[in-house]
Amino acid sequence: MIDIGNANLPEPFCNESFTLLKHGIYDDDEIDVYINESRDFAFLNPIPETDYTHYQPRVKNLNLTQYKENLGLYQSRFEKIQRFIGDNKKLLEIGAMNAEFLSFINEKRKDLKLFCVEPDVDSKHLREQYKWLQQFTTISEAKTSSYDVISFFHVLEHIIEPEKFFADCISILAPGGNIIIEVPALTDPLFSLYQISAYENFFFQKQHPYYYSAKSLQRLLEKNGFEIIAMLPHQRYGLENHLNWLHHGKPGGSEVYRQIFFTADVHYLTDLESSGNTDSVIAIAKLRA
Repeated sequence: MIDIGNANLPEPFCNESFTLLKHGIYDDDEIDVYINESRDFAFLNPIPETDYTHYQPRVKNLNLTQYKENLGLYQSRFEKIQRFIGDNKKLLEIGAMNAEFLSFINEKRKDLKLFCVEPDVDSKHLREQYKWLQQFTTISEAKTSSYDVISFFHVLEHIIEPEKFFADCISILAPGGNIIIEVPALTDPLFSLYQISAYENFFFQKQHPYYYSAKSLQRLLEKNGFEIIAMLPHQRYGLENHLNWLHHGKPGGSEVYRQIFFTADVHYLTDLESSGNTDSVIAIAKLRA
C-alpha cells in the first residue's frame, strides 16, 4: 500500500491510498499505473504530458477511425443526453476535435446555438466548414459569453489539473446551466469483468493520466462544487469488438461477428449498461446551490 500524501493528484484522490496495479503501459514501458483501494480511480506515474496543439488520437494512429465511425456512437450518446440540453440553448463543447458530434447535434437540433473550444490546429480547417459553429482555441477566448450547456466527451481523463479546468468551466456556465461529461471508465468489461491481459496492456496509455469510474467521477465533481443530476452508464463497443479481443487480443471488429450477432448485440449492450459494466460513463451535473 502506498500513501501518496501530498502528491500532485487532484482532491479528493490526493488523500487516498494506492497500490501498484501494473508496471508499463501501452506506449511507455517506464510508466506505472497505481489504483486506489476501492479500485475506482487510477493514475499514471510519472504523469506524462501531451501536446494538444497537434493532437493525434490513438484511434487514428491505429487506423480505426472508419471502424469507430460505423458504430453509431454519436447517435447512442445523443439519445442519452438530449433531455438534459433544453430548448433554444447555447451549447459549448470543449475538445471538439473536428466537430463531428456538434455537426450531428446541429442536424437534430436547429434551435441550438453551437460553440466549441479546440486547441488542435491541424483540424481547424475541418471545423471551419461549419458556418453555424463559433469556435475558440482556449476557454479564455470563450469567456466573451456564457453557455447553458458545457460538454466534454473523453476529455477530462486528459486533464492533469481538473480543479483549474472546472473553475474555468464554472466561469462561463450560465446560471442554472448543466455540464455533460463522458469519460472512459474502469468498469470497462474487457478490463474489470473479463480481465483480458492483452486489453489491460492496451487500456492504459500516455494520453490518459487519470482513470475514473462513476463513483470517482462523482466524488471529483462534488469536490469541485457540482451536484449530480444523472450518472449514465454508456457502453460504446459491443459483441463484435469484445469477441475480437477474446479471440485475437486486439482492437477493431470482425465482419463475421457483426453479421452473426447483429440482433444479440443490442441486448448485450443493454445488459452491460443495466449492470454498470460499461467502457464509459456520462455524468450530468450543475453547480451546487
